[in-house]
Amino acid sequence: MNILALQIYPELGAVTDDLVVETPESWTAAAVVELVGGAGGDEVSVVPCATHDLVDQPTAWLRAVQRVLDEPEALRAELTALLGARVTWSATEQVRAAALTEIAERARVAGTPAPPPASAAGSSVVEYEVEESTVLARIGVHVVGAARLHAFVDDGLEASLEVAPAWRRLGIGRQLLRQVSGLAAGRGAAELVLLAPPTEEGVVPVLAASGMRGRIRLTPEGLSVHVSLAGVRPITRLAAS
Repeated sequence: MNILALQIYPELGAVTDDLVVETPESWTAAAVVELVGGAGGDEVSVVPCATHDLVDQPTAWLRAVQRVLDEPEALRAELTALLGARVTWSATEQVRAAALTEIAERARVAGTPAPPPASAAGSSVVEYEVEESTVLARIGVHVVGAARLHAFVDDGLEASLEVAPAWRRLGIGRQLLRQVSGLAAGRGAAELVLLAPPTEEGVVPVLAASGMRGRIRLTPEGLSVHVSLAGVRPITRLAAS
């Protein structure tokens, strides 16, 4: 096995090593996992990669900054290209993603404002209605987004989150995620588990903008997003009798 590139991401109490390696064609992913695990690696995952994975990461992030300054709407594509759905985000990657998201938002605000969506009726102020297991985002009488808690899975709570296409990239998904995370924490969950289609590009920027820590993995059912609720202030809503 030949190591072609190495990125080290220090975190509190742990270090994540991201390696690009060249192996004989006869090797399988399971063989690489066994080798690294036997050398002391923990939570090892292996995925195929291409030549773009050999690009210097700081340089790649600087190029992404240049693009989102010129084209803020390219944020999703840039974050997906940089992080993908194949690795657990390190603390360093989350800080970088949050910074890139902020740069794109500032560039968007600095540009010529787009006309309001045709679905906007009445007030353009978003109000969040928190119920026992649901958070709704409303603009006037219209619901433009929703986040809902479902069943417990081990020590986590499954949840769904959706924002109407015309109202995306306005911070609504970020607020919904924070609110529904508070509801989950109020129920004693240690993490929030979100499922999304494998082609969904909004997962990375929403998680980055929320400032919350999460792990994103590609599963046969789609993207599995595990959001840590450590430090999240619980929100409790009792059902009406």
